[in-house]
Amino acid sequence: MRAGTRIGVWCRFLVALMLVLATNSCSGSGVVTSPTSATIGIGSTSAATPTITGPITSVGTEPSGDLSTATPPPSATWAASAADGLVPFFAAVAETDRLLRAAADAVNASFGADTITVSQATIDAVERSAPTAVATAIPAGLQPAVEPAVLLVYSDLVSRYAALSCLPRRTIPRSELNPGCFTQGHAAAIRLTADVDKARTLAAASPPVVAPAADSRAVAELLLRIAFIDKANLGCANTGGFLAIDAIRIDWNAEPPPAPDIPPTEGHIGPCAVLAVDVCGIPFRATYNTGTGWTVSVEAC
Repeated sequence: MRAGTRIGVWCRFLVALMLVLATNSCSGSGVVTSPTSATIGIGSTSAATPTITGPITSVGTEPSGDLSTATPPPSATWAASAADGLVPFFAAVAETDRLLRAAADAVNASFGADTITVSQATIDAVERSAPTAVATAIPAGLQPAVEPAVLLVYSDLVSRYAALSCLPRRTIPRSELNPGCFTQGHAAAIRLTADVDKARTLAAASPPVVAPAADSRAVAELLLRIAFIDKANLGCANTGGFLAIDAIRIDWNAEPPPAPDIPPTEGHIGPCAVLAVDVCGIPFRATYNTGTGWTVSVEAC
């Protein structure tokens, strides 16, 4: 396949993937859409182009449980489980949730009657809410029943962060605000508590995490799934909305480079889409270096 043709196929695949996600949102199995008439909650999405007539409903005012609740302390009946290895993860989730709510409140305060003016303090608050610490706290080696639940929680937070990522850096009329801004995190904020509870329950019923060898594909696959969630929410001009409700498929099926100056890919990640040719997943690269570990990339956009 020629390089130009291959690039065109992957671009069409990404469009098809986002259409699939949008379709799932209508059925309740993917990105949830919520029609609105007067206000737009951060994350709520109207099927039509929304008209913003009042302050954005803050993610910070969404109902939630106490995400800072720690796992039960050891006792005479305490059994070691995967929950032990996820204590840093759940702590990072609770802190990131708090930062996202604070950032959303700061964004709401930026809205005037006719314009939106964003201060440097608000920009800083949004940047502090990036879920980087959550990603780095996910251990490799989780059981197949646990890892998808943990990654779903991570995707909830990334979707909310991405919904704030198109924050304007200057004063603009409200009429010029991209309708996709601030509209893709509502569903994630609503479901976060339940998703955290499910991940905790599954982790408590799973054996302790056994770290795989540093050069194992299990390590690379976790990094790839994290990169896929990031790309689906923050890449390709996206502003959130992808929730990893289904396990993220990875196929290690190396392909030769489409052109001499393009490195080969090691496999594909993500669901299948039926286009002019059947395409399963987006190409990825994954290379291991003894000194630095795995380097991965999802080759979309």
